[in-house]
Amino acid sequence: MAELLALFLVGLSLFFYGVGGIKTHLQGLTSRRLRHQVARWAAHPVLASLWGFVSGAITQSSTAVAFILTSFVSSGLLTTVRALPIVAWANLGTAVLVVFVSFDVRLAFLYVLGSAGLALAFEAGGARLRPVAATLFSIGLLFFGLQLMKDAFAPLPRFPWFADLATFLQGSTLAAFVAGALLRLLIQSSSGIAVIAIALAHGGLFSTEQAAMMMYGTGTGVGLSVFLLSSTLPGVARQLTLYQALINTAASLTLAALFYLEHLSGWPLVLHLAHTLSSQESLRLACAFVALQSTAVFIALTCSRAAPRWLEQLSPATGEQDLSRPRYLNDQALVDPESALDLAEKEQVRLLDHLPAQLDTIRADTAHTALVPAAMLHAATVAVGPQVQAFLRELVDRHTDHATTERILRLEHRQTLILSLDETVHLFVSVLASLRSADRSGIEPIDPFLDRLAESLSTLLLTATDAARTVDPDDLATLLRLTSDRGELMERLRRSLLGSAPAIDHQHKTHVFYLTSLFERTVWLLRQLAQTWPQPPAA
Repeated sequence: MAELLALFLVGLSLFFYGVGGIKTHLQGLTSRRLRHQVARWAAHPVLASLWGFVSGAITQSSTAVAFILTSFVSSGLLTTVRALPIVAWANLGTAVLVVFVSFDVRLAFLYVLGSAGLALAFEAGGARLRPVAATLFSIGLLFFGLQLMKDAFAPLPRFPWFADLATFLQGSTLAAFVAGALLRLLIQSSSGIAVIAIALAHGGLFSTEQAAMMMYGTGTGVGLSVFLLSSTLPGVARQLTLYQALINTAASLTLAALFYLEHLSGWPLVLHLAHTLSSQESLRLACAFVALQSTAVFIALTCSRAAPRWLEQLSPATGEQDLSRPRYLNDQALVDPESALDLAEKEQVRLLDHLPAQLDTIRADTAHTALVPAAMLHAATVAVGPQVQAFLRELVDRHTDHATTERILRLEHRQTLILSLDETVHLFVSVLASLRSADRSGIEPIDPFLDRLAESLSTLLLTATDAARTVDPDDLATLLRLTSDRGELMERLRRSLLGSAPAIDHQHKTHVFYLTSLFERTVWLLRQLAQTWPQPPAA
């Protein structure tokens, strides 16, 4: 038993690692073309349903499908609303047990895991295909982890204590329901438990009613399992898993209620229908399992309109997720290039606003009031920036006039500068923060200089954001004047400062030199940025 527990823990760790890896590596595949293809499939109700059904049938784990789709949503490949029907229909797909006869899922994903691992190890395909190989490797780890968890508890029916438990549960349908829920927590396969229930009924350890209730209990087990496995996911990333938990729990409790209603009232309901459809006990129980999964789909379809609102209330987006979403980009605007470019410019101004906000986190007079950490602002720009670039590239592929094409190219250049500015400012903030948090001995003499440096950089960045927002000729002229070549001035400041503070050790002097170099680079980038707007006339 100890060996089985160890196997289960290994499977659980591989599962979590695979989930995280899928989310991380899918971001490298988030091209607009791929997003459009995935979104096109998900936007069509029939294709979305078919996709979900086939995914559930092949994987035999609606939990795995839900977590993979969560990674798609987190990386921007899919929206939560369009992923909901795929999750719902994946539950019904798990009822197709015949898939196991014609397609060895375990063997297939071992091949995926091995091939992707070798591709990563030998860097096959170069940097371009690395995200694909890494994503496949993570998917392979996820399924391998699930398989290990299943293998760990597959021998349960052979243990004497399990047979004793089955004997103890004889006659109690409620206990069978609870046993099904608990087993689903361990085995991670509702269809696997359905097979166990059919085997127990065939062996005479369970009645047909108990076996059916054990199957119904797996729905509640899915809810508990998914709820626990997704407890570390933040905000939007958890919405799909909560949806999976809710519809399965609701289906489980609904079928259990119908069972007791049929048992107490004598009304012909689910089990009576199963008896009518087949005289074989195994087929009747298979029908009961299909009824459970169909009920989950029915509940999902019934609540499809209200579900996104409920999920947003249950697991609202985190601050980082809100910042990391484009606020103005809209695919429908692509039909009108001029409107699309206006939206792209608004998105660029929003990203520019993140730069002085990063500095606010380390300036003495604003650090205590800064609401968003610099690292979160930087991560948001890194997430949104490539989406702006892809949005502009898609406009280039459309037939536009010469003036519009020139504007697109100018905005592409501006976006490249914004990303460079973000990287430089973030480095400046990180170095200054580490300098202030390190050993303070000998640093006090240059604290006023560091404060003035941060203050000056903040003023420049605020001027740039104002100029970007208004595109006023006077503001642009001011920005150009402030960002004129200051190389000689910065060099004199370095020599004067470092020469007048001999107590500063070499490491701190290196940091100060690096900060001034970053300041110079920021000034140069801001000047390049100012030149991407129409230049004010010469005085």
